[in-house]
Amino acid sequence: MRAIVLLGHGSLRAGSGAAMIRLAARAREAGLAPIVEAGFLNYSRPSFADALARCVAKGAEQVIVQPYFLVPGKFVRIDIQRLVNISQATQPGLRLLLAPPFGDHPALAQLVLKRAAEVEGAAAGSPAPAALLVMAHGSPNPRSNAPIEGIARRIEASGRYAAVVVCYMDLNQPSIPQAIDALVAHGIQGIVAVPYFLQFGGHVAEDLPAAIDEARLRHPALTLLLAGHLAYDPLLLSVIADRVQEAA
Repeated sequence: MRAIVLLGHGSLRAGSGAAMIRLAARAREAGLAPIVEAGFLNYSRPSFADALARCVAKGAEQVIVQPYFLVPGKFVRIDIQRLVNISQATQPGLRLLLAPPFGDHPALAQLVLKRAAEVEGAAAGSPAPAALLVMAHGSPNPRSNAPIEGIARRIEASGRYAAVVVCYMDLNQPSIPQAIDALVAHGIQGIVAVPYFLQFGGHVAEDLPAAIDEARLRHPALTLLLAGHLAYDPLLLSVIADRVQEAA
């Protein structure tokens, strides 16, 4: 019997993993596998070991570990891979497979556009933003950032915005202030900023809103809308289904 474990990072913020746990239940209802569990690397519960034990107790013979991560950063390439290897060594009768992270799946571009449309609809009466800002965490590994740039190109191809720019919190350029300032310098008067994060951790709850507030102070004439992060959405089911199929 096949099982899927959605494996997220975890957070000290209570409830940050609720969307992933909800998505695991939805994936099970949708028939992606007879058994679908959720687990976390750090801080949050259940742990990966707990989720894996639940799968085995329910009769799983094959477990596909689906990283609940957008890009192939250190956590996916090293930490999760090591965890899977250790678990496989201690349970030789169980077949463990590691799926790719979400990457540049087309549904993610759709979800970013959906989050942008939601905040634009709530701000009806304001000028329609001409630019979309994809606000990501960033990684020192260029390979890890490539899928985010791919999502931006997919959004750009929709023709909905005159400019689509990826900006980063840490480690990469342009930073969020740099990207906003550059768009304003090019005559952009309206921007919708979408946090490219799956979970409601400290960056989404505090750091990104603070960066947007600072930009509003620097550019009082700019219409700057802050959208919701990716969070829970049925669009993510198609991402999981495709990545699990790749692993299988």
